[in-house]
Amino acid sequence: MRLIYLSLLLTVLLFVVRFTNGAKLGPTFQRATVKPLISSFEVKKCPKVKTLKHVNKRRLLGVWFAYATTPLDLPVYQRRCASYNVQNSPYFNTNILFTDYKHFVITYACTRNDQTMMYNVKLRILTRTRTPLLDNLNKALFFLESIAFPSEKLEFLKAEAFCFEWYILNYHVRPRPGRHNAPTNFVWDH
Repeated sequence: MRLIYLSLLLTVLLFVVRFTNGAKLGPTFQRATVKPLISSFEVKKCPKVKTLKHVNKRRLLGVWFAYATTPLDLPVYQRRCASYNVQNSPYFNTNILFTDYKHFVITYACTRNDQTMMYNVKLRILTRTRTPLLDNLNKALFFLESIAFPSEKLEFLKAEAFCFEWYILNYHVRPRPGRHNAPTNFVWDH
């Protein structure tokens, strides 16, 4: 219990020191003045952040909740889960900033918005449960502070957290045997 209070106190202290000194660390982030299509968190150029390489994809499979995210232009977060087949996905070698594999993952993407001529930054703290332990959440926030990401820009969805599932479906590689084959519609059949 003391460790939780100590980590919470340290988090508050880091925020106070950062804001009272007025120090600017890392890249400059700003909120967009023009409403973008994908995200309302835009920058003039993508921040240089180092993503993890050789992430163990199998250890990250399963259900995750987006507990905190950069602002999205979605009026209501849906509580339904979306599922993604990550069989041949390069996502895990290009978009994972930090993970402990058990409790949280921090994902990152920065893409150009041709309409605003700026870059959309999408960062999410994913957790295994809708209500993560404070200690695990603090580890994620400490990491964001270490790379000078403005965590005050994150929206904490808490109970509104939307979920999705990463899975590997091997049937795309080889057909299912015999009577278990599902009918397929080819593009040219429509």
